[in-house]
Amino acid sequence: MANKGNGRVNGIAILDAIPEGELNTARRLREDLRDIAAYHADGLQVRYIRLNTHQDLKVGISNLVDEARNNGLKPWLHLEGHGLTNENGFQLACGDHCTWRQLNDVITSLNVATGLNMFLILAACFGGSFARAIRTVDRAPVLGLLGPKNKITTGEVESGFVEFYRAFFESSSLKKAIEALNTATSSNLYFRTTAQQFFYDVWVSYKKVQCTEQEIDNRARRMYIEIEAKAKSLPRTPNIGQLKQLIRGSERELFEKYRGLYFMYDLDNTNRTRFPVTYEEAEEYASR
Repeated sequence: MANKGNGRVNGIAILDAIPEGELNTARRLREDLRDIAAYHADGLQVRYIRLNTHQDLKVGISNLVDEARNNGLKPWLHLEGHGLTNENGFQLACGDHCTWRQLNDVITSLNVATGLNMFLILAACFGGSFARAIRTVDRAPVLGLLGPKNKITTGEVESGFVEFYRAFFESSSLKKAIEALNTATSSNLYFRTTAQQFFYDVWVSYKKVQCTEQEIDNRARRMYIEIEAKAKSLPRTPNIGQLKQLIRGSERELFEKYRGLYFMYDLDNTNRTRFPVTYEEAEEYASR
């Protein structure tokens, strides 16, 4: 942490999507973080990005990526604004909507540039629903996620996150920071996950939904229909039973392929140690 020297985070980038004319807790947080930097986190870099439009988001993240690559900035992202009632995204300051999928696609490059060290804090109603936009067949967009499960008040945002950051930079403990946040607000208000936990959770869902005997049979039959359409160019058409064996037999290979992509093993070999996710552990997790 910034004041402990382990290099995993040395900045907080505030994304401000609060409409003009409303109490702006994002600007207040900027000042509070500067105070925290002065007394508890020497060297902490505070960045502030006003999100009036989609272009502001793209340019702001692009600038952070440049700082990460060229100057060693490793920021967490903290977004403040109004979450959409359909839980599909948030509102930019101009009133336009930005879906979680759009945010996911923009910020992934920053997580790559920081070496899978970016934590995302969404101080917006239903912010925890960002998890639905994460795809484990792509690069991980975040190291960790923290966001409300439901609606959140301005007062909860203002009081909770100051205590969250103060506790974090005083102790270098995310656990203590979350305890401070829960004490200031409600212990059941926030959803949180990590890249590793999320990967396992998605695997559990995949096994329960896509790997039942009926679903594997359905998948094999769909494959059979596709292969039959190309049968003239194939020396031999596999039957349904053989296709089912192929689906089961390729499971580990696909797991390892997407695990490597998601945790960026190809970009940083040390991630194999940081995120020692194995097929055996995933299967054990799914069988609980």
